[in-house]
Amino acid sequence: MLVGIDLGTTNSAVALWKDGAPQLVPNALGKELTPSAVSLGKGGQAFVGAAALDRMATHPADTVTSFKRMMGTASTVTLAGTTLTPEDLSAMVLRSLADDVEAATGERPAAAVITVPAYFNERQRRATRRAGEIAGLEVKRLINEPTAAALAFGLADRGDREPFLVFDLGGGTFDVSIVEMFDGIVEVRASAGDNRLGGDDFDEALVRLVEPLLDVAALERLPADRRRALMTLAAERTRRALTTSEEAEFAVAADGTTLAARVTADAFEEAAAALVKRLRDPVIRALRDSHIDVKSLSDIVLVGGATRMPAVRKALTRMFGRFPNSTV
Repeated sequence: MLVGIDLGTTNSAVALWKDGAPQLVPNALGKELTPSAVSLGKGGQAFVGAAALDRMATHPADTVTSFKRMMGTASTVTLAGTTLTPEDLSAMVLRSLADDVEAATGERPAAAVITVPAYFNERQRRATRRAGEIAGLEVKRLINEPTAAALAFGLADRGDREPFLVFDLGGGTFDVSIVEMFDGIVEVRASAGDNRLGGDDFDEALVRLVEPLLDVAALERLPADRRRALMTLAAERTRRALTTSEEAEFAVAADGTTLAARVTADAFEEAAAALVKRLRDPVIRALRDSHIDVKSLSDIVLVGGATRMPAVRKALTRMFGRFPNSTV
């Protein structure tokens, strides 16, 4: 069985071809997205996905997220006394996704097509392949994320050759690509990005905004790693809430005490202004490298959970003079 896997910085997903169409496979919790998080317990017991995130608040030293940013490097992480490479960690997520497919279909997937950012270099791509092999999967192909977005957008079905821009802002990486169809082939004309820019960075900006509003003395009583984990989890919840609300509560609960502060969407947008500004340069580079004018783009396609932030969408609307397409 061959499956398709989106191995993301924040969340991952797996799909198979069924009844003439791709179908996402839910995990044991019934969710189509599995957090890209790993935690190890005593005796080497592994927790992946939501179970790992639950342990982040109580066992932050033994839990790790956003390891996609380390792919292709010599970095390692030590969890519960065990040293793991980024490939090992990614393999644990891939293995968990394969388990979900087996539970749903009764058949263990043997091969996979895995998405990677278009700007991933050869080392990062080899590391992704290695992660698949460690997970027991034959990696048939690595497909660039903007190409996957183009297929999801239905470019091949439309037969439209006009180029369009894929704006992919995920949890930890940012990728912008100019894509078009030519002779039945989806071609990435140009790509640029920032592998240190994503939803995680907006969470950090939110933490910096809220910290002065909380009881610092109560926070400082917590171990540094646990304090950071709790603040990061609270920031992500608050950022998601601010996607649809003008105001949200930033709340941290620890040792029977709850620290809370109200955050407005305007205050968050101001705190994240520098990050939003950083989105512009890769767009300009991709347009310049492709020799395509903004007016020639048929569409601006949004991909990635972080593009749901109103501040990002407003910035893109101003940048391109039109509303982006969020159907993918």
